[in-house]
Amino acid sequence: MKKTNLIIAILIIYSLFSCNEKVSTEDLKRFVPTEKYPADVFLDTVSNKRAVIIVAHDDDDCAMSGTIAKLKVNGWKIKQLSLQSHIIEKTGKNPADIICEGNERLLKDGLYRIGLDTIKNQYLPIPYQDISAQFLTKKVATAILNKVNEFKPSVIFTLDNVKGGYGHPDHIFISQLVKDLFENGALEIEKIYQSVYTDHMEREIVDNWLGAKMKKWGYPSPSDMANKMYGIDGMPEPTVQINIADVARMKMDYLRAYDEDVRKNLRKFIPYYEIFDAKTYFEIFDKEFFRVLEKSNHQ
Repeated sequence: MKKTNLIIAILIIYSLFSCNEKVSTEDLKRFVPTEKYPADVFLDTVSNKRAVIIVAHDDDDCAMSGTIAKLKVNGWKIKQLSLQSHIIEKTGKNPADIICEGNERLLKDGLYRIGLDTIKNQYLPIPYQDISAQFLTKKVATAILNKVNEFKPSVIFTLDNVKGGYGHPDHIFISQLVKDLFENGALEIEKIYQSVYTDHMEREIVDNWLGAKMKKWGYPSPSDMANKMYGIDGMPEPTVQINIADVARMKMDYLRAYDEDVRKNLRKFIPYYEIFDAKTYFEIFDKEFFRVLEKSNHQ
């Protein structure tokens, strides 16, 4: 009986978030970026075709997964390192296996944030100085240096270090740490690619669309809180864009590989992706955006 009730509850939630909503391609156009940025050329010309994705949670790379898939198709060797990861219940594999050489947890014991098990809303932003106090920086830094420098990639992919997408402290912590290690010369790489939304995408998807849902559900908007707390207007502006239409199927397979508990979060940032086939959806959302950092960049 309990199992039946659980299945019914899951189906109800799924219908509310996804499949039973009547959405057309015209409805998607409100989220499409209006800005244009220079096409990236570095990744097509670099000789050392090795990259590492470093994120707090393995699904944090959803907005860059098309680029990662494209690099894999083009012969790159790519590893994903994360503080937390999800295993697909049906197969026992990790979704990252689809777009790269799989996921590896940075820390064997999984302990990277003090008091994590007692924090009620772990995703809500906290002041930068509190991030430094709550996270085990030296421990995580040592793990990053050991794993990355052994692999010897040319680039690292992360989220942005200013807002971490929408203000999640885990995102900001690890992205800032990677940036710091890069700028002080500890990481032997050429560039960092920080996955970001354009201003239009952030405003329409994160602030307006998701913000309205969070208000309806009775939850505070972490994006709005982060903007006010950090005195910012949003994520850093992209510097390059990458067309990912040719790996539409691969990206969609990756996004849909996660179990339901993760997909319900992906729906918040990738509107209605489960309703459409890969070709249709990623002909509309055919680009991914990055702020590229070199050692001369500052912020």
